[in-house]
Amino acid sequence: MNSLRGLLAMAICALAGLPAWGAIEVAESVDYLQGAQPAEAGCTWEASMVSTVATRSKGAITPVGKTPSASGLRLSLQVVRLDLARTAKESEYSVVVRGNVTQDGKLLATRDFQDDKSFKNGQPACDALRTLGASLGESAADWAAQTRFMECGEGCAGIHPDETIVVGAEVVIDNTEAINDTVRNDCRWPTAMVSRLIKAFNESDDPPPRAKLESRPIDIEKYSGRRLVLRLNEVHALGGGGYTGPKWMTMSGELREGKALIANFESHSQSGRGLTTCRSVDSLSDSTTEMIVKWLRSPTLGAKLK
Repeated sequence: MNSLRGLLAMAICALAGLPAWGAIEVAESVDYLQGAQPAEAGCTWEASMVSTVATRSKGAITPVGKTPSASGLRLSLQVVRLDLARTAKESEYSVVVRGNVTQDGKLLATRDFQDDKSFKNGQPACDALRTLGASLGESAADWAAQTRFMECGEGCAGIHPDETIVVGAEVVIDNTEAINDTVRNDCRWPTAMVSRLIKAFNESDDPPPRAKLESRPIDIEKYSGRRLVLRLNEVHALGGGGYTGPKWMTMSGELREGKALIANFESHSQSGRGLTTCRSVDSLSDSTTEMIVKWLRSPTLGAKLK
């Protein structure tokens, strides 16, 4: 009976967004990257961001010292950029805040959050910053409370988010029956997909990625550095548009650093477009690329991309 109650408790925690390992602690102070200090130094707008994180998470995140964290997980916030531009009638703020999740001092995950808002010039700057802080706090809370973080055991040094993410020159294809000759050779999909993903991710913004993707002609599965292993599970693409029925593509990917698995995904895209086989696979690749880019901006374990 006790074991059944334990399982039910874990299920309830998962449904509520509360990690089964215990609450994440959030640091009560917010740091600033050099040069990001606001002109209104007297404002305590950062406190609104931290309190929003705790409130929004519904118990998944607590202020440091209020509830000891059995997990050792800690969320810290840092203002990376704070820009202010004034017009005749409005003040336009653009703020980027970085959330870092650590465990015993090792960085497990990091993500940048950006918010841009305009306020009438008559509104006090501190009030505007507090509004921005609350909005950014909501975004940080949703991310930290709902993300499944990597396990960083013995020999794990954590992640290095500013290092280039290396990807092989071609998508890994373990099963030769997963792709037909037209898609492989005429459409040159295994290399075209890598190029498409690199361009889309490296040129993304709001905010831009901290580290770029870089293709190298290596055996990516034997590379020990920070890497993204892309694998094709199956692609079914034929020309003829809707007359030849549905087309689909399933892929999987692993973001690794050293021996540690940081995050992984499985994706599935479907389309009826494309008058030729290559146009058909282009359509599938576009939707798959969009999903992977979004995942890479906030990678998590066990992601199902659709």
